[in-house]
Amino acid sequence: MQGSWKKWLWIPVLLGLALGLFKFSDYLKNNKQVNAPSNLSIQTVEAKEAAKVTKEETLSYTGTIEAVDEAVISAKIAGRVNQVSVENGDAVASGAVLVSLESQEYINAVTISRALLQKAEVNLSTVEVNYQRNKTLYESGAISKKDFEDIEISLKLAEAEVSSAAASLANAEESLRNCTVNSPIGGVVSDRNVSNGQVLSPGAQIMLIKNISDVHMIISVEQKDLASITRGMEAVVTLDSYPDRKFTGTVEIINPSANKSARVFETKIRINNKDNLLKPGMFAKAELKTGKTGEILAVPQNALTGKEGMFFVFTAEGDKANRRQVEIGQVVEQLVEIKSGLTEGQKVIITNVNKLKDQDSIKISD
Repeated sequence: MQGSWKKWLWIPVLLGLALGLFKFSDYLKNNKQVNAPSNLSIQTVEAKEAAKVTKEETLSYTGTIEAVDEAVISAKIAGRVNQVSVENGDAVASGAVLVSLESQEYINAVTISRALLQKAEVNLSTVEVNYQRNKTLYESGAISKKDFEDIEISLKLAEAEVSSAAASLANAEESLRNCTVNSPIGGVVSDRNVSNGQVLSPGAQIMLIKNISDVHMIISVEQKDLASITRGMEAVVTLDSYPDRKFTGTVEIINPSANKSARVFETKIRINNKDNLLKPGMFAKAELKTGKTGEILAVPQNALTGKEGMFFVFTAEGDKANRRQVEIGQVVEQLVEIKSGLTEGQKVIITNVNKLKDQDSIKISD
């Protein structure tokens, strides 16, 4: 009896435990519902239809910047460098001194040549006097014709010696002048390859002078586009170095012969470079308007998202956002050309695109 009585005492305890477990389970269920992320959140967005727009046909090219004029600087004579007057990047005027060579040897050569000329001139004067005296004698019959002819030959030899000595002096003076290497054009020093004390050989390049007050952008034009490009056509040039600036140029030179290996025509766009911002070797992009018009499919620029060089838009399909990869073309004002991936009339989402994921629920605002 006593054991049976104890069994009945456990019944209220077990009922209490069961009720507690039920309430705890109900609490967990409710708390999970409250804190669980909702997959049914709806984003309100704006959408626009992909539409055809008229644009002026534009040809796009990439190329490099080159100096309009360039001079290769070298010494005309052999000699040891006494002084280098410029550094890379220095601006120089036409005629500016770039390099000076040791000149004493050439000064001595000028002195010797001048003395030889003076000697030849004195000898010529003596021979001329003798010639005049013997001419009178010959005309009076005092000397033979042969003797007079010998005197004529002496005069011609003396005259030749003077001419030779004068030429030697001119050459010596020219060599002395060439001890100073001057710039043949105004521009900027580039690729300096000379130092004080260095012995130069005639004709060896020691630096370049590049005139970059104007520059050329060199592009390669394919045969199919050649008929659309003419001299004087305006071009808009941009560089990554100056993302907020546009440079205006004109087509100046079109090579009439194609490159034999690439079958393209080298074309030069001349650009005013008054601020010297454009440097030879820079990579640039150019757009040339042909004057022709056509229709393209376009969407607002803010419809685009990008990742790893690929571009996407979200189309509104029912109450879902559908991500589509697209190929883009040119920018036309606030629109961007869509070459593939969309068709005319499809609605593209233009707000919150960086927050959307494929198949997110959406609501299009009125």
